[in-house]
Amino acid sequence: MRLQFIVTILFSFSLNLCSAHNLRPQANCSSCLPNPIATTYPHNITGTINATTAVLLVPLCYAQSLLPSRFANSILTHAYTRFNIPPTTYPLVVESIIDHDIRYGNIPVAADFSSFRLTFPFIDLLGDGYSTFRYTGYIYLPPSNTVAINGSQAYGYTVLPAYFAPPDAPYEFTSRNQRDRLFQVFEPPPTTANHDHQNKGGRPRSKLLGATKFRPAKTTTTATAHSTIPLAFYKNITNQIMFGNNTAVCDRMMSFWNTSITTGPYAPQHVVGEVALGPPLVPREKVWRDVPGLKADRAFLEVNYLDCKGLKGWGGTGSGDSG
Repeated sequence: MRLQFIVTILFSFSLNLCSAHNLRPQANCSSCLPNPIATTYPHNITGTINATTAVLLVPLCYAQSLLPSRFANSILTHAYTRFNIPPTTYPLVVESIIDHDIRYGNIPVAADFSSFRLTFPFIDLLGDGYSTFRYTGYIYLPPSNTVAINGSQAYGYTVLPAYFAPPDAPYEFTSRNQRDRLFQVFEPPPTTANHDHQNKGGRPRSKLLGATKFRPAKTTTTATAHSTIPLAFYKNITNQIMFGNNTAVCDRMMSFWNTSITTGPYAPQHVVGEVALGPPLVPREKVWRDVPGLKADRAFLEVNYLDCKGLKGWGGTGSGDSG
């Protein structure tokens, strides 16, 4: 069954955005907050990540089947059971992201860009039984952003070109009450219309590759999964060292959860909703319901192309970026 059809039925809204004439190229995020740490770390790459981080609580054996065989038996289950996740369950992480205001000191170094990826936290890359790393095999990126594409490929990520809806924000509202937040990933629009890429109106169309739809979690709910995953879990996974299929180099992406864009009126918000994924992220098209997640805008500091072996035992720098 086509993922586009499944999502249409499940999400109960019109997917008119699949028409290529409605898809727009990547643009800067006008609604995102400015980088609050650029002058604090003038000799580092910094920026903000406005994201919805979804947690797919799947059987451990299913997660192992998605990983490359060399990592399948390297999941540190004891590292996540403290977050109320059973050892026979695994927290697959889906991230819908827009990177914003990326700077080296006060110098802008890259345009805003969206991304969509499935990641595997709590991987024992070094085989020491306690250092946790986060693996990414595939990442969807806009085909126009060569900086993001080249940087991702250096880590061994397989980069998949995509258009995003919306192209200039981490989500769009789908209802008048501004509760349901939607993010969609499409194949780039075809350059020439043909019979295989036209809808009934004769307009070129693009294949839906993935989607998320979330709403604020009810704070009174006590029995659902989102109430059992604490903020500390999200702090932890977003500060694990990231790596891909090139295990010689790693990405030390530090997420700060105590700056002006993640506190007070901009505090993180627990959400719950649906996630739709298809190949190659998962073998077959699938939709998960009642998915817990967190909507947050956070500052980041990134140090690229580090020797993975030298990051043994990495645990962040303090309360702002550690879980």
